[in-house]
Amino acid sequence: MLSSVEPPVRAGPAPLIRLRRVAVVAWMVLPVLLGACDDAGTDPLEGLVAGDTDAAALALGLPLPSPDHEAIEGTDGPAGTALMDWRGSWDLPVPAGRSVRNPLYPLLARSLDEGMHRDDVIEALMRLDEGVRTAQALPHENLPTLVRDGIQRAAGSSAAAADAFRRHDHRGAIEYALRGSDALREVGPEAVARTVVTEAEELLRRIRGDDAYSEQDAIRISRLVRGSRRALDEEDWALAIRRAWYARGLLDPER
Repeated sequence: MLSSVEPPVRAGPAPLIRLRRVAVVAWMVLPVLLGACDDAGTDPLEGLVAGDTDAAALALGLPLPSPDHEAIEGTDGPAGTALMDWRGSWDLPVPAGRSVRNPLYPLLARSLDEGMHRDDVIEALMRLDEGVRTAQALPHENLPTLVRDGIQRAAGSSAAAADAFRRHDHRGAIEYALRGSDALREVGPEAVARTVVTEAEELLRRIRGDDAYSEQDAIRISRLVRGSRRALDEEDWALAIRRAWYARGLLDPER
């Protein structure tokens, strides 16, 4: 059966069949972004974190397939290394993390295929399908492009996983299930927060010494970017997203 070992907290994703609740964090107005006021309020869109911004993240509150499994956990071989790399990839912004994960899926799927029962594979596919259907139920006209694209990629992988399973290709089904689940994780609160905070920090580095910003604006932007990194370190994904999103808007108004 599946391992009950939890991945490191910063790895973000939960084990294959473990329920993990992701709360929708309170909506905050601009003074709060600057660290001045109360944290009250709710997101305008249920199922999203920081839903009042165009950097909103998907908060499914559902378990998704992952490679955490006794067949891999604690091993010293290539699969064990791949699992550690997969976990570490969630500490990176989405583009960099995806580059790390892409070559890992075939090896992880092969190792899982050797240690998973048929019922485990079925449950993994069902959980991915549930995640996709829950995400697709959100009002898509209000979703950021990043989130819509992630849902679309997850839906494609879910369909491919089901097709592979019908052809008795359990390894292929597992690989597609991992890819689809990670597509949803990539638009989740932690992954989005890491991405937008990194983007804001990179934009801030580019404007150092730029006369286009007044001293007051430069101080304000720096405070927001530093605050977004602090919120990220404290795992307050919603606040990190909002601060970085607002800073990014000041840094690049045409975004």
